[in-house]
Amino acid sequence: MAVTTAADLTNGQIAFVGQARYTAEHRTVCTQLFDKKELGAGEKSLYIPKFGTIIASALTDGVDMTEAQQLTITGTTQTTNEAGCKIIITKKLRNQLKEDAYKAAGKVGGNAIGKKIDQDGLSLFSGLNTVKGAANSTFSIDQLRAAISDCYAQAEPVPLPLQAVLHPYHYDDIINDMATPGTNNIPPDMQKDFLQYYFRGSEKLWNTPIYVTGNITADTADDAYGAVFSKLAFIYLVGWEPEEWVEYDKSLRGWEIGVVADYAMVEEDGTYGRGLLYDASSPTA
Repeated sequence: MAVTTAADLTNGQIAFVGQARYTAEHRTVCTQLFDKKELGAGEKSLYIPKFGTIIASALTDGVDMTEAQQLTITGTTQTTNEAGCKIIITKKLRNQLKEDAYKAAGKVGGNAIGKKIDQDGLSLFSGLNTVKGAANSTFSIDQLRAAISDCYAQAEPVPLPLQAVLHPYHYDDIINDMATPGTNNIPPDMQKDFLQYYFRGSEKLWNTPIYVTGNITADTADDAYGAVFSKLAFIYLVGWEPEEWVEYDKSLRGWEIGVVADYAMVEEDGTYGRGLLYDASSPTA
């Protein structure tokens, strides 16, 4: 079977590659917000160490420090796994489609691999050491504030900066709070910005940017997990970034085109954030 290289690509095939790559990169949040690490040549795993804490004590002038403390080191070894998708475009289908078949396939393929990577990362929110809220409980701006405050107040402070990722309906709960004059003592200028731009993205509350994604899946009871966390809470481990390929099958009389990635989404430190479990039912008018 002949393999089409980048040098042999037609304009249409190049459109597939470009669209797939763009869509995979721009439709995800976790790849941008997690601590990204890459496996080097010849490496098949990554060891993630976790260092314990020690206690500093007051000293007396002229008295030797005699009590040494042991530094504990624990860790996990992480490996990557492949994921991908394939689409077949026959010559007949290509000729019948009004829209650029390759560009359309690139968008579908990029969406698929981007969603897979993102949802693997988002699924880690429920495993954080502390989860605020509960099933069927209502989210509000107060719950977000409490989660952020928890991160600052814990004994080992969460590394800054913080960031929040929310289900669209959780973000709608915040907007609903903003839309109620006098509620939560929200400054009028802030209310105006949130209401005017709504889903502009990356709005900030308490110096914490808020990212909204529909890739968060609600369960059968319409509850969903979001999170407030440090970048160092999770790792996006990359064997290789999403790669696009095009191969013509003569007997099939069409092109096999696909996207493949090798990666892992893993927790680095479960104390470096707060999970948010709240109701994510569709808002009512």
